[in-house]
Amino acid sequence: MGTSAYVRLFRANALALIATGVATVALALLAYDLAGDQAGAVMGIALALKMGANILVAPIAAAFAARLPRRAWLITLDLARAAVLLSLPFVDAVWQIYVLIVVFQAAAAAFSAAYMATVPDLLPDEADYARAIAKARIAYEAETLISPAIAAALLMVLELRGVFVGAVGGFALSALLLATITLPQGHTPPGGAVARSVAGLRALLAAPQLRGALALNAAATVVGAMVSVNTVVLVRGVFDLDDRAAAVALACYGAGGVAAALMLPRLIVGGAERGVMLAAGAALSALLLSGALLPGYGALLALWAALGAATTLAQTPTAALIRRLGPARERQALYAAHYSLNHLMLLAAYLAAGLAGAEGGMVAAFLGLGAFAGAAAMVAALVWRRDRPEAPA
Repeated sequence: MGTSAYVRLFRANALALIATGVATVALALLAYDLAGDQAGAVMGIALALKMGANILVAPIAAAFAARLPRRAWLITLDLARAAVLLSLPFVDAVWQIYVLIVVFQAAAAAFSAAYMATVPDLLPDEADYARAIAKARIAYEAETLISPAIAAALLMVLELRGVFVGAVGGFALSALLLATITLPQGHTPPGGAVARSVAGLRALLAAPQLRGALALNAAATVVGAMVSVNTVVLVRGVFDLDDRAAAVALACYGAGGVAAALMLPRLIVGGAERGVMLAAGAALSALLLSGALLPGYGALLALWAALGAATTLAQTPTAALIRRLGPARERQALYAAHYSLNHLMLLAAYLAAGLAGAEGGMVAAFLGLGAFAGAAAMVAALVWRRDRPEAPA
């Protein structure tokens, strides 16, 4: 499929994903070493800073990057993350962790935006690109399973600093792979960086297809938040099981996402994203509402797998829509704006899922988030009535 440049770019991105996951595990352990019983608060602030960097940095970085050689920019971002990780073992105050996390995540957000904008230029064929976004989703889901296992294996033979060095190795390999690729130069739109960032957001909101897709993405984010925030609460608090049972439940969610991603290229080729995404949005609402009646742990596993599949089908085709609707000169800004808005919605969804579960219990969380997902799917159906060939202005 596609070119050898795409294959190497995908592998470089996968290595960077795994390195990021390993570093996240090591960071949690470092936070405990520095803060002890306050490690949870430290990690909470660190995750909030991570979200803030994703929301604010991606569109601005994409605007600056439009004028830079893509390969050099991607390599620089890999090396910047490696440098941050090399610094982490030497920190001796919590505030230093916060500063390094902001730098690390800013580089990660910029890398993601540049990667998403580069792939369409390497794979002009629609079917190839559909397979590429499916592979990217599979890589994302697989990373959540692989990275903790790699971190655990490294901790068996190395101290914590060694784990950070292992993650640095992942970024170094990613940079070496990128150095072997010839990438097309990005299209440089007119205007300054801030103007281009604003233009990307406006373009994302201008097309009814993309507005509808954003509404469905909102439905998908509340599902992801429900799973991330409340799986342990359900497994341990409601079903009185252990952490291994919680890990199995999370794995079921990821497996459902992988299964859907494998089917996705066949479902969306030919511009069929609307039907797939709207059906998945309706399924997300129905599945969440059914969670209020969960009879047991086995039903939770089945529900989580189904939600994983529906989330992938409601969210992942957005990248194909942006590729099809966005002019080449605006793609990087469009992908960055989408990345930023998605993380803004995810931040709000985390708060909603956590507060709903804590204040009203799991039944209220399922019903409230299910109702929201249903409303988002209805908004999408009203806004996105049919596909139109024109690109956003």
